[in-house]
Amino acid sequence: MARFQSREEYERWRAGQQGDPPPAADAPVEAYDSVPAEQMYDGPAPGSREFVDRSLRHAGLATEREKNMAMLCHLTALLGFLIPFRNIIGPVIAWMMGTADSPFVAEPGKASLNFQISLTLYFIGVAVLGIFLGPLVVVLILVAGIAVLYGIVMIIVNAVKAHNGEDGVYALSTHFLS
Repeated sequence: MARFQSREEYERWRAGQQGDPPPAADAPVEAYDSVPAEQMYDGPAPGSREFVDRSLRHAGLATEREKNMAMLCHLTALLGFLIPFRNIIGPVIAWMMGTADSPFVAEPGKASLNFQISLTLYFIGVAVLGIFLGPLVVVLILVAGIAVLYGIVMIIVNAVKAHNGEDGVYALSTHFLS
């Protein structure tokens, strides 16, 4: 955290921010003694990342890190196309990392996990039905392909919404986590 070393340094900075000429170096210090020490600002420098994050939290808005973690909860589900069941493991890891710091990450993480668990169970059901309904496998494969495309689109749409600080909604999702 950036703090001012003296009242004079603070006054010079403040005058520069307001466009006033800086006070003279030999300005009487007695004028500053009437200001209680509690009213002097000693937080992070205005414009710094810490200052912006503190201001956003105070206003009840999500910080950039929280938005990025919420977006990561959605996008890690795409790893399921590379490694089986990574579509569930990735969001769990991102959700657990983000929830410790912020309650904003909890809702997108739960929504992503619920959708990925639902999608996995739907595919297991289609596979089991495909074994017993031999000739209808072509229809089941078509349905599975449409579900994959729907899943990809919803992951991307909800990741963008999470990065914008909005709540995303997954349709066809069972709520396992509440």
